Amino acid sequence: MTTRIKPDEQRKQQIRTAATRCFVRRGFAATRLLDIAREAGLSKGGVYFHYRAKEALFHDILEAQFAALAARWDTQQASDQPADLALRGLVLTHLQSLEQSPDEARFCNLMISMASQNPEFREKFELSLSGMRSRYAEIVRRGEFAGDPVQLASGVIALIYGVAAQSAADPQASLPLTSEQVSDLAVRLVRGPA
Repeated sequence: MTTRIKPDEQRKQQIRTAATRCFVRRGFAATRLLDIAREAGLSKGGVYFHYRAKEALFHDILEAQFAALAARWDTQQASDQPADLALRGLVLTHLQSLEQSPDEARFCNLMISMASQNPEFREKFELSLSGMRSRYAEIVRRGEFAGDPVQLASGVIALIYGVAAQSAADPQASLPLTSEQVSDLAVRLVRGPA
């Protein structure tokens, strides 16, 4: 049985997709609702009907991004799977989504810069980071790697976001390393010196 998306939700998704492209291309401050309407192929009133302000639209995009991120973290790793394989798999899942959607990598960079400017965005971003740290730390603990699990988890997240940040320098927003290479680096990071 297939689920149907309501036309209203389809239109909001169309607007969010167009807004994401505008925000990553022009930045939050320089983007106007009119720019988003043009990108979406709608009238300004068509956008305004769903979103009265670009802040509300940005919040809606953030919520969708965080929900997608949470869905990635919900992938359960087999408890009998070795921790290094579980870690590698989780990092792969995270990075493959950035590879498959260049706008997501660009939006990730925008989200980080917005978090430093807006307390509400910062709060949501910290909540997301906290969830990531917990998930990675749980795997690190299971593997009994040397070092503090929370610090190692923070290092893995820094590696992922550092790679994502470097995509800003590429016209196609390509990551400078493959997701497999970064996953291997993450495992080496938590294992420590050989």
